[in-house]
Amino acid sequence: MSAPIYLDHNASTPIDPEVLETVIRVSRDVYANPSSVEHSQGSGAARVVDTARAQIAGHLNCKETELVFTAGSTEANNLAILGAFPRLKEAGRTHLITSKIEHPSVLACFDHLESQGARVTRLGVDEGGQISLDELALSLTDETGFLSIMAANNETGVLQPILEAGQLAEEAGALFHTDFSQASAFVPLDLKNAPIHLASFSGHKAYGPKGVGALYRSIRKPRVNLAPVMFGGGQEKGLRAGTLNTPGIAGLGHAFELISKNIDHDRDRIGALRDQLEIELKETLAAQVNGNTAARLPNTMSLTIDGVVPQALMQKLRNDVCFSASSACATEHVETSHVLLAMFGDTPRARNAFRLGLGRQTSKKDISKVIRLFLQASSELLLLKTA
Repeated sequence: MSAPIYLDHNASTPIDPEVLETVIRVSRDVYANPSSVEHSQGSGAARVVDTARAQIAGHLNCKETELVFTAGSTEANNLAILGAFPRLKEAGRTHLITSKIEHPSVLACFDHLESQGARVTRLGVDEGGQISLDELALSLTDETGFLSIMAANNETGVLQPILEAGQLAEEAGALFHTDFSQASAFVPLDLKNAPIHLASFSGHKAYGPKGVGALYRSIRKPRVNLAPVMFGGGQEKGLRAGTLNTPGIAGLGHAFELISKNIDHDRDRIGALRDQLEIELKETLAAQVNGNTAARLPNTMSLTIDGVVPQALMQKLRNDVCFSASSACATEHVETSHVLLAMFGDTPRARNAFRLGLGRQTSKKDISKVIRLFLQASSELLLLKTA
């Protein structure tokens, strides 16, 4: 029995074989604590961390000293948002802005700060899944201190106008943060020349290892001053306590180096496969595409097939195709995705949406097989519904 076709790369990518070798090698050979620079093995571990920091900084065009290693983008988001707030509060800039479609780790931070006295504006999106820059401009005030807008949505792949949003924030004297996790493997980023003050990254969304990520924080003007949200040994300039994950960090650096080499090829090849799959599913099953198709990640599509419940489709195809419904399964019920609700309201289109996310190992043969499997499974479900 062949392995299922994996189309859930937005949830997690497989680790690149070259990156895996790096993680294994460093795990085996570089086991000293990188903070123990007084002896040779500790300083050797520190050099591995420094190399990875340089690889990531080179890809993002930022200073090595502007990167803080974390356990992933959830921690990076928390450090960026919660860590910036004490200085903002001192300055009387406690109005914060985000969007309704952000990752839960961003939304939860804003909910927490709102409970602590911050005033939070949550921007809506249009049916294409994008914020309105006009609404953003009207929302900015003299008290606005922070804006967080994701680069690419994890459920629809829709890209947000982060450079324009960052420019508006900067002109208003506010800090701009973007969760860049979903975009890392496909969208180039030049942090030196962008109005981005904070950016979050995750290894396992970019063919790197799980449990490692990074936060970029600008030390240029405007310099971002953060307070730690974890306390301990003072690693990462006091911003992120805890022994550094040397193998994971090495893997993250290698993953970003590979993105620099492969980004154009990956974007073109995977995008062509995504478009082929999307066209076939639209023609054969009248699938609706959710989100702005002109501004999307090249690997992602959110679809709704009229009359087909995604959980039933996933169950039918569980041994053949791995993909995700655009909903969060709780212990006793299924909740419609907050992203699709923001786009379409509580409608069948939102409730029945699902996501397909292609990746580096997706082949033309996979696409042909997926089209056949989806046609068969969807037809069977529709027949059951009308019987």
